Amino acid sequence: MKIGFYNIQGGTGKTTIAANMAYYLSERIKTIYVDCDVYGGNSALLFNLEADPNTLNAYLDGKCSIEDIIHEYDNLSVVVCDTTPNAFDTDFNMERFLYFDNFVSKKYEVVIFDLPPNITEGNILFSGDIKFYKMMVVAEDSVPGILGALKTMELLNALNIGVMCTIVNKDRGIVDFEDILDENIEILPYDESIEMQWSEGEPIIKKKSNFGKELSYLTDDLLETYLEKDLATERALGIAKEFKESILGSEDGD
Repeated sequence: MKIGFYNIQGGTGKTTIAANMAYYLSERIKTIYVDCDVYGGNSALLFNLEADPNTLNAYLDGKCSIEDIIHEYDNLSVVVCDTTPNAFDTDFNMERFLYFDNFVSKKYEVVIFDLPPNITEGNILFSGDIKFYKMMVVAEDSVPGILGALKTMELLNALNIGVMCTIVNKDRGIVDFEDILDENIEILPYDESIEMQWSEGEPIIKKKSNFGKELSYLTDDLLETYLEKDLATERALGIAKEFKESILGSEDGD
């Protein structure tokens, strides 16, 4: 199951939410977090991997294998991007990315794609070969933030990509967004302690904070409402496929 986190506007806290939610999910489901922002991703800081050369950029450039770029952080598998200026030299090889997508989709029950905040050519959002289960739109509690979320949902609708929910981040009571956003809305509070996670190199959800608490509640709700039933269906389909292949294989062998 592939879930994308997206907003055409940067700075909404998309990476913070995607990475922390992936970490929380990994305690119960085999999960991988993938930072797809090859030119501006900073998730390596969050997982203390900024010095590791094995990144999505290196894989796309043919410098290492898929196995090399999958790092383990507690129960979560993590793929990060290059945080150095060398990232701008990356050639986004879509063929290699599609191979990577196929690999992780088979190996993990949940794949979290942290998508870059742009609509430029080469963005995997526009690849008809990448099929997302649902998209999470991360907005910010501000007038530009809510307008950006509306434009993002309009774009996703045009691409026939369903929105699981809209997460309004950094809530400080600035905008009455309940009257503006018509999608399922979840709200996360502004929390100063979030800033510390980037310097400490660990997800904020590991600590007791208002943000961590609310994000854990949100993830539990999503598991119960959206994911558990669909994951059970995918598992059943996978078992049926393996069973069919085993029968066909035995028939070929006879």
